[in-house]
Amino acid sequence: IPVMIHRNGQDEHGYYNVSYRALYYDSKITGVLGIAIDVTAQVIARQALEESEEKLKVAIATGRMGTWSIELDTMQITMSDFVKDLLGIPADEPATMARIMQAINLEYHTDINNALKDAADNHQASDIEYAIRNLQTNEQKWVRATGRVFPGLYGKSAQFTGMFIDITEQKKDEQRKNDFIGMVSHELKTPLTSLKAYLQVLEIKAQKNDDTFVMNALVKSNNQVNKMTTMINGFLNVSRLESGKIHISIQRFDMAGLVKEVEDESIATIASHKVIFSPVDELFVNADRDKIGQVINNLISNAVKYSPQGSTIHVACQVADKRARVCVKDEGMGISAKDIDKLFDRYYRVNNNTNISGFGIGLYLSAEIINRHKGKIWANSEIGKGSTFCFSIPFN
Repeated sequence: IPVMIHRNGQDEHGYYNVSYRALYYDSKITGVLGIAIDVTAQVIARQALEESEEKLKVAIATGRMGTWSIELDTMQITMSDFVKDLLGIPADEPATMARIMQAINLEYHTDINNALKDAADNHQASDIEYAIRNLQTNEQKWVRATGRVFPGLYGKSAQFTGMFIDITEQKKDEQRKNDFIGMVSHELKTPLTSLKAYLQVLEIKAQKNDDTFVMNALVKSNNQVNKMTTMINGFLNVSRLESGKIHISIQRFDMAGLVKEVEDESIATIASHKVIFSPVDELFVNADRDKIGQVINNLISNAVKYSPQGSTIHVACQVADKRARVCVKDEGMGISAKDIDKLFDRYYRVNNNTNISGFGIGLYLSAEIINRHKGKIWANSEIGKGSTFCFSIPFN
């Protein structure tokens, strides 16, 4: 009960659990014993929790989100009406795994089954985006499902619980942006190709006239055109990758041969740095040879871009944890801990107060290619001590 107490000259509001008991003497009630326990802190905490729960409910309702839960022992599923409505399951009917998987596009079934297995076996959290088709309306939408395992208490089963978020509009916005970027990038390639051709003709003419100043200016102009072409190709690749138009062609090949090709190309094109390749033994993988070569070249290009001229870059390819691992180590400026986790995000660039050109799409593309090979990509770095970028892909 709420109680007002006058204490130390002030009124205090509090909450108390109050109990009464009769006092007996010779079987007669002679008085009453009252006990009051101060539970103000517990009541205030409970009220704060109830307020937080109410705010969460409002946020969920306005943010196009819903909740779901799976008992890992029985696989019994509970989900909010919003999630059922999104999947096309009537509110008064039970949600079964079979009906849920029926609504989810077939290409994502393996990822979802793996997430469920990781949750049941290892209590791993999950965060997956996938396409669904409403069982009633046949409308396609995109959703994001996040979840984590909560251990069962007092003999109850552990629960895999999380949020279900409608990200259809976000996906449409991304698609519109990618279409626009792809269109603009494609249109820019034509005048750039013509410009490059004119510059090459002028370069030949200046060479014949032995005009050193014009020659140097044309070489620099050509370099700038090459940089712009590289950027535009990067934007085109992002657009194609995210719209599913970049095809991963899996074939069996020897990584040693690919690394040797990259080494020969580096010797021919990189004069500003010393690039050392460690010996590579025969190492066969099933992957897209061109795409993996693109990732290795991109990591070396980044090492050249972000490390001082004359410094050494080390490239190594070896077997680690039953996977093929490639690492590129530089002696550059290094990357702070707060930037490491964001390096592979789209268009993210480290704020290092340098004039290095680029839009931060190379590492994003590399990460997407490695992810599509079921591989891993990461970086280790320390400010002033250089960086090491690595990726690994499975043999099969």
